[in-house]
This record gives sequence, C-alpha cells and structure tokens, in this order.
Amino acid sequence: MKKISLLILCTLFLVVGCKKKNIDNVLDEGEASNAKTVLTILNNHSKQNLDFQTTAIRTTSTYDDNGDTKKVSMDIFIEKDKQILLNVRFIGIPIAKVYVTPQGVQYYEKWNKVYFEGDFSMLSKWVGTDLNFNKFQNILLGQALDTKSEATKYVATIEDGLHKIKSKVEEDIQSAYFFEDQNGLLKKEEISQPSSNRLVTISYPEYKKVGKYTVPSEINVNARQEKTLHLNIRYDNVTFNESLNFNYKVPAGYKKVGIK
Repeated sequence: MKKISLLILCTLFLVVGCKKKNIDNVLDEGEASNAKTVLTILNNHSKQNLDFQTTAIRTTSTYDDNGDTKKVSMDIFIEKDKQILLNVRFIGIPIAKVYVTPQGVQYYEKWNKVYFEGDFSMLSKWVGTDLNFNKFQNILLGQALDTKSEATKYVATIEDGLHKIKSKVEEDIQSAYFFEDQNGLLKKEEISQPSSNRLVTISYPEYKKVGKYTVPSEINVNARQEKTLHLNIRYDNVTFNESLNFNYKVPAGYKKVGIK
C-alpha cells in the first residue's frame, strides 16, 4: 500500500463558524469569449484566495494505476501555510498518514510497516515537476500552482471556452493554467516535460460554496509517464477553523525507506 501514500501525495504535490457544512451550493461559471490580459485573469483568480486558519476536508478518493483500481477515504487537515496532515483509510481501516510542512514530507504506512522522511527534492524528481509546500496546498484548494511571478512572463489566449495562460519562454518543464470567465476559477492546469514524455493534468469539474468560501467539489488528476495514473478526490464535507489534531508519530519498529 506504499503506492497509495505516494501517489496521493505526489500527484497532488478553508473564518466561518465551526459547524459542519456539506458542500451543496454549486457556483455558476462563465465561458470565455473575449480576450483578457494576463493581469486581469490573475487578479480575478486571486479573489478566490481563502483566508482561514484551519480546514478539515473529508474525501473519498479513487485511483487507477494501469488498471489497478483502489478506493480509499482520506481526511485532509490543513493549518494554512504551516502544516498538512492526510489520514488515509482503506475499507475503514487506517493504513497511512502523510505529514507535510514547508520543510519537508513524512509519511508512514501500516501494512508494510515503513516510513519516509525527506525534503521535496526527491519527490520533485520522482514526479517530474518542482514541488513544495505551497504548491501542494494550492492543489488541494483549487489555486494555481505557480503564478506569483510577474504577469509579463505569461501570455493569455482562449482555448475551449477557457482563459489559458502559459509562460512565454519554452522550458523543459512547462505549465499552462485554464480559468473560467465569471469568477476566475481554476479549471485545469497542465504540467508537461516533453523531453521525458511526462504530462500531469489537474482538473476541477466544479466548485461549491461553503459559507463564504469557494472550494472544489472534486479534483481529477491524470498523470502520464511510463505508466498512466488516474486519481479522483471527491470532497464529501468541509469544515473551517475547528481545533484539529495534527499529531504525527511513526510507530516503533517501522523501517525507513527512500523514493527511487
């Protein structure tokens, strides 16, 4: 089951009351028909930035690794910009924990009694794109991975009814971001490395309102390298600003492993 922890982590690598709220208010979206500047698109998207202290996201996740399909439930606890804890269960049984901070990544899984500790460099190499804490957090929240650079570095077009922005300079690792028109919601991002025939597509079919916050209702990830991976994470319930337990401790007797 080591793959479950790694794939969920790497391919992915909300201050309103404290009562639980189901995600049940789908946001309207608009089709892009008129061109906009990169700055306008990014400013519109930035309005969706979430100002919160903690969030708990209850999910049901399914992944297909070349025909090998697994379904797990996963609780995602986030203390914004500080720490993320993933509790993974298979048929109701706890099987793994993943703990992510700006300093690095840790995880352990129970079936094989192994654990991993390291920075983001090994994971970045394994996935084929640069990963850090902010990028992983952004994936979970429906935020563009890396658009903090100057707007002049990007060019904007319209593709399939979405605003698309991508870097003007062709690099080994290329990123493209797609936004709907009405609210500037991120609909899809593509990370490619043509030299290694790698492509990761992260898409957000729809967004919903939880209190005043806008959150994805699900995330779909398609990763193509030597193998093809399909990952779906459905957000079943989201809560905000509760007191959360970020306890992480590797049980005694576990063996440390690396990522090749």
